[in-house]
Amino acid sequence: MKIIQNLTELLELRQGLQGSIMQYLEEEFYYLYEYLSNGERIEDFQLLPNQSMILLNNKEELEKVIQNKIELEFLDEVNLKDNIVILRIGMRNLEDIQLYYTLFKYSMREDEIP
Repeated sequence: MKIIQNLTELLELRQGLQGSIMQYLEEEFYYLYEYLSNGERIEDFQLLPNQSMILLNNKEELEKVIQNKIELEFLDEVNLKDNIVILRIGMRNLEDIQLYYTLFKYSMREDEIP
């Protein structure tokens, strides 16, 4: 599990992530910046702990996150280039929706949700 709260932490992932996943995560971060920033430069922008992007590395981490169905706001499959499918998960956390992303190829149908 990796927690991303600022642009530096996000860009450190470029070495190890496939292009389409990294591109998607960058787009998500820039969207959060536009939505949550108070006019600060993107280099100075910091997500609060309950707003941070959380990256899941394996199925065990995923199952642990979504075991609390009451807090689950949404669970979406995201189809990226190169036939890569990841999950984008929103969990209620205080007054915000905490975003989780799977960093592994994952595909499931509605009847397969853990």
